[in-house]
Amino acid sequence: MQSFISGLILKAIGVGTALAQEGGGPNPTAGGPQPTAGNAGQITLFDPLRGATFLSIVQNIIGWLFTLSIPIVSIMVMVGGYYILTSGGNEERLIRGRRTIIYAVIGFAVILISGGVVSLIRELTGI
Repeated sequence: MQSFISGLILKAIGVGTALAQEGGGPNPTAGGPQPTAGNAGQITLFDPLRGATFLSIVQNIIGWLFTLSIPIVSIMVMVGGYYILTSGGNEERLIRGRRTIIYAVIGFAVILISGGVVSLIRELTGI
């Protein structure tokens, strides 16, 4: 079952032909892309991070984390508010709601600061 799922994932990201176990040369009846004089023997791989340098990869990851963190922070603030609203005089539940909101805001601030640190490093190093 695991090899079936792995095969589906490899097919979905387009590396199935790169990992094929066929012997011999190109098969003109296979219907796939045929090598020409310009691309004979070359394999093109998809770059999911779209980065040529380490810094651009870090920036793409931080941008992805920022995009992912916005809905998570919103949900956590709502959960914290729910705990506070439904505490009904229960001090422990009130403290739990406050901590949930505070930790969500601190986590979001760390992600915002990480983007600023990358920009600062770029400015200082001139990259």
